[in-house]
This record gives sequence, structure tokens and C-alpha cells, in this order.
Amino acid sequence: MKYLAQLLLLFFLALTANAGPKTALIIGNSSYTSSPLTNPANDAADIAKNLELLGFEVLHRDNLTRKQMRGAIREFGKKLKAKGGAGIFFYAGHGMQVSGKNYLIPIGAEIQSEFEVPDESVEADLVLRALEDAENPLNIVVLDACRDNPFARSFRSAAKGLARMEGGSGTLIAYSTGPGNVAMDGEGRNSPYTKHLLKYMMQTGLSIEQVFKRVRVGVEEDSKGRQTPWETSSLRGDFYFVPEPIQTSSSLPNSQPVQEMLQPQLNPIIETNFVEPDTRINTKLPASNLTETGNDDHKLTIYTNPATAQVRILNVDKPYQRGMILTPGDYNVEVSKEGYLSKKQWITMDQDDIKIQVTLVPSDY
Repeated sequence: MKYLAQLLLLFFLALTANAGPKTALIIGNSSYTSSPLTNPANDAADIAKNLELLGFEVLHRDNLTRKQMRGAIREFGKKLKAKGGAGIFFYAGHGMQVSGKNYLIPIGAEIQSEFEVPDESVEADLVLRALEDAENPLNIVVLDACRDNPFARSFRSAAKGLARMEGGSGTLIAYSTGPGNVAMDGEGRNSPYTKHLLKYMMQTGLSIEQVFKRVRVGVEEDSKGRQTPWETSSLRGDFYFVPEPIQTSSSLPNSQPVQEMLQPQLNPIIETNFVEPDTRINTKLPASNLTETGNDDHKLTIYTNPATAQVRILNVDKPYQRGMILTPGDYNVEVSKEGYLSKKQWITMDQDDIKIQVTLVPSDY
């Protein structure tokens, strides 16, 4: 039963994630010859698992050489260009900055002097260039990559940590620690940064900005202020790993809660902002189905944003009309508008008044 409950919860999370294509590239480099790391492979595996549960197509790679890292980034960019939607790049492992540029250190890198870093490593800007070429509307780059510089003793002037990077429009770049600082690898299964990211990315109703704010607070507390994550952002829209699910309410006293039917092939209706009602569907149930209150007005009220969105009931013979009569049963409701992603939801009309709030997401989001 416990296992079944977990499966149902994960299925629900996948249904309530943002609509539209979602692609992720997750890389964890641990097996370095010099200064091996314990947690990056664990971090990458756990982040990949969470994103898969949330409906992402995940490219998960561990312990890559320079050629393999470049190939994975190229594949990631091509998928984003073909599919559009949201993209996430997550890297855990060694990283460094040289002359103001950031480099991700692959497995097998042979670096004895600072001038060799560009030839032996992967420039972090390569990821940003791939995202820019893909021209998709939203990207998140997460670098848990400042755990130390394994070649610092042979370098004369390499700075600690990573340098600030600027992504294109619609890009958020998250760093596990601030400029000039080194992040901790951690003593448990995950780094302190990834541990908190794993926790907060699965919480319902947190925007991407709220997720990283909570991660920052958690890491600062764990490190007693020695490590402070930070972000740079040019996002133009909102992104939620797990949006707020549909909510229903009843205006009848002592009534039973409405049973919600989530169909796996449908995008669920997601509640966000409360706006003025655009469409109201009035239903009158037979007298035999009335509650003891004697109130025979039972309504399904749908609040839409934008207010001019169209509401249809797909599984009835007659076209939708304002105020149409519905008998008790299950109804497949669709909310749509040109230029926005449509949303569908099965609703059970019983003895309760049901109120639903629906915000459509622009199709280019």
C-alpha cells in the first residue's frame, strides 16, 4: 500500500507540472583522477529522477570526457530546438574560472598549467550558446560546480569559484555559491546545495525564484553562512516545477467533497490567479438528488484568465451554451484561446457547487 501511495503521488506530480515540452540535460562528474568527488554522480541521479517524475525528457550522463560532454550538450541543444518549451541544464562536479571565463572539468582532463584549461575543459558558455541557438523561450542552468580547483597548486592566478555569466533572454543561471567562493561537496549522499534543491523543487506552488530563495536559506543555515548560493535571471514568464493543483469548493453545508478525475492523457487544469468569471455553467439536479437544504441550484463555475477564453464540454452531444442543463455525471471540460495552451479536466458533477480557476499559459512560453 505504501508503494502504491508513492506511485499515485508521483503520478499526480507529473500531471500537475507545467504544460508543454520539457527537456533536461543532467551531468554528474565524480571519478576524477586528481581530487575525486563523492557526490556529483548521486546529485545528478537524484535530480534526473525528480525531473523525470515531473514530466521532463531527461538526458542523464555521468563521468563524461570532454568529447562526451560536448556531444551531450550538442544533443541537448538539438532536442530543445526541435521541441521548444522549457530546458534545464544541471552540472555537478569540478569547475573553475580562468581569466574571467568558467570551465566545467571533464573526466580525464590533463591540466598542469593554466593555459591548458581551455583545451582540456568545456567552457560553460558553450551551454549558453546551445540554448541561444535553440531559441526556446525558457531555460534554467544550474551549476553545482565550485567544489574546489583540483589544479590550484599549479596555477599562479586562477580565482576561486565561478565568474558571473550572462544568459540570453528567458534564462536563469543558478550557482551553488557566490563569486570567488568554493561550495561544499557534502558528507551525506548529496551536496548541501543539491540536497535543498531536491527538497524544494518538489514542493507544490513554488515559483522557480521561490525555489532558489529557499535553497539559499537552507544552504546558508547548513554552512553557517560560509556558502551562499546565488542566481542571475532574465526570465520573462513564470515557471513552476509543481504548480498548484486544481481546487474545488462547495457552497452547500455538510456536503461531501467533489471527486476529481485526472486522466493521464490530458493536461490538468492548473489554478493560479483569481479573476472575474467569464463563463458559468448552471445545472439543476433532479429533486431526488437534492440535499436536505432544499437548494436546487448546483453550479459549475469556471473563472478564466484571460477572461475571453472559451469553455467547452467535450463529451456532450449539444454544443456548449451558457446556462446549459447538466445531469449528474462526469464531464470533460476544455478551456482554450488562440495563442494559449489549452487545458482539459474531467469534472464529476454531483451534489456540490464546484468552482474552478483556470489560467492559460501562452503557447510560446
